[in-house]
Amino acid sequence: MQPKLRNRTDAILRAFQAGQAQDLKRLGNDSIEEAAVENDSELASLSVIAYSLYKILTKDHFLKSRVWPRLSQGIGNSLKKCLEAALKQNEAMYTKNLNNVISEIKEIDDELGHFAKNIYEKAKVKQASTAYALGLSLSQAASLTGADRKELQMYIGTTRIHDEQHATKPIHERVERLRELLNT
Repeated sequence: MQPKLRNRTDAILRAFQAGQAQDLKRLGNDSIEEAAVENDSELASLSVIAYSLYKILTKDHFLKSRVWPRLSQGIGNSLKKCLEAALKQNEAMYTKNLNNVISEIKEIDDELGHFAKNIYEKAKVKQASTAYALGLSLSQAASLTGADRKELQMYIGTTRIHDEQHATKPIHERVERLRELLNT
């Protein structure tokens, strides 16, 4: 099990428990950048989870629901189990608990998604579009995150990704900086 997955899982867990939505968004964006460079589907999955949790934490109707404490506790417990599995180098248990987090995100969407639907699927498309903007082909970006290729193509067509300014630092420098931050 890669130390970066353990560190990233830990950072996502801490940000979620603290209710730090913007940190989750940043972790999601940093993760998809690194996943795109390294073609790392596990890191891409963490990116989608972090971005989904960011979206959830920014929706008041989720946080004010009477079932939110139970649902958020379930996500927190699954993330803790992911972290424990990563520390024990148990890849199968890590994957199982990561899938539990995804299921719990979808459960939130089913139970509370009156104004926001398909949060997890939309997060896959959003993170895939970021990977596309970083230089991956449409197919590579969709494959990396598990996003529906047609949905991704429609999303990219309605955004202004092609007009975005390029980053001032090359991605390898940003990834190296991220590694330094996670190892401190």
